[in-house]
Order: sequence, then structure tokens, then C-alpha cells
Amino acid sequence: MFWTAVALIGLFAVAPLVVVAASAVTSTGYLVFPPQGFSLEWFAKAFDNSSFVGGLVTSLMLGIAATIICVVTGTLAAYAIVRMPNRFTAMLEQVFLSPLMLPAIVLGLGLMIVLSLSGWRGYFEGGLLAHVIVASPFVIRSVLAGLRQLDGRMIEAAQSLGAGPARTFFRVVLPSIAPSIVSGAIFAFVISFDEAVVTLLLVGPQFETLPVTIFTHVQYSNDPSVAAISTVIVLFCALLVGVMTKFTGGKDDR
Repeated sequence: MFWTAVALIGLFAVAPLVVVAASAVTSTGYLVFPPQGFSLEWFAKAFDNSSFVGGLVTSLMLGIAATIICVVTGTLAAYAIVRMPNRFTAMLEQVFLSPLMLPAIVLGLGLMIVLSLSGWRGYFEGGLLAHVIVASPFVIRSVLAGLRQLDGRMIEAAQSLGAGPARTFFRVVLPSIAPSIVSGAIFAFVISFDEAVVTLLLVGPQFETLPVTIFTHVQYSNDPSVAAISTVIVLFCALLVGVMTKFTGGKDDR
């Protein structure tokens, strides 16, 4: 009974992805399921669409930039949290992870107001700031898990042998928590790349990501090219998660 329920839940989670992927290879000029015929023309048309390509380039640039910033700041923030006295640890952790507690629409509305007042709304820089705020908690949580499994005696041993705080951090701590950092980085990139709700409130003529482009496209057209580009996104994100699993699986973070 238990495994039947698990299988049904898994099927329910995967079914929408299967429907999208199947709709992307239909030979008709409109979205239909089950597909009628088989054709890959919609993948070619999706990548011939300048709006999709432009949105994809923007999303990749935004995701890479946000991931780099999140990894640097998130790793340092997590290290600060675990090194602080116990009475400050919970407070700092709640502050840094607070974006996870807010509904996306509330966070997006607040960012829209702040970025509008600063003149950054509708520009890449404003979107980058928003994505760093949204994605950084995932890096912090991942790195915190690695740091809390790290044997403190390794740090004490390094310091007793004359290593300073900086050298201890770069030569002992970072190599030990590398799998956690990689996991957080991949999560941050996927979250940034797929983010639509917050970004929808921040786009402008000079800044539009692929998820927002897809959302706009489906309002005016139902051709299968949107299913084709969505299938590519799903496969890309699945590949990243597979890389993360391969890299971190079987490693002992302690």
C-alpha cells in the first residue's frame, strides 16, 4: 500500500512533464495531447524565435552572475553563522533565510517598489539583485549543513600548527565543504534560471528572462514551440540536478 501511494505521487509529479514533452513533438500547429504525428520542427522554430533566444541568453547570464554572488556571499554568511556565539546563531540564520518565508508575490512586490524608487526596475542590475536575494538562502542552507558536519578539531589542529584564520578557511574549511558549496550553487542557478513570479514584476524593455518570455508567449499563441523550449528547460535542469547528485553522492561531508 505504501509503495503504491509513493508510485502514484511520483506519477502525479511527472505526468505534467510527460504531457509537455509529448506535446512538443506533435506535427500539428497547435498544442494537443496525445500528439498527432511526430515532428521535431517545433524545437527548431523555438530556437529561431528571437524572443526565446534573447530570454534564454538573459536567463543564463543572470543565473551565472547570481550563482557566483550567492556562492561567495552565502558561504561567508554561513561560516559567520556557525562561528558566532550561540545566542546570535538563530537570529542570523532567520535573517538570512527570511526570503524563504515570504510568498513570492509579496517578495516580488516589495522588490518592485524598492527597485522602482532606485531606478533599477526593468534593468539587468535590478533583476540580479532580486535573484541574489531569492537564491542565496539555498546556498546558505546547503553550506550550513556541510559546516555543521565539519569536525571542529580539524580547524583547531590547523590553528595549533600556526595557520591563521584566512589560511584555515581556504586550506581546511573550503575543501571539506566543497560538495555542499557545489550543491548550493546548482540549486541557486536552477532557482534563478526558473524564477518567474518575482521576475515578472521587475521586467522591462531592456530586461526579460526566458520564463517571463514563455509566460507572455502563451497568452497570445498556443503553438507547440513553447512546449519545445519548456522541454529543453526541464532537461537542462534535470541534467544539473544529476550533476549535483553525481558530485555529492557517496561523499562524506564530515
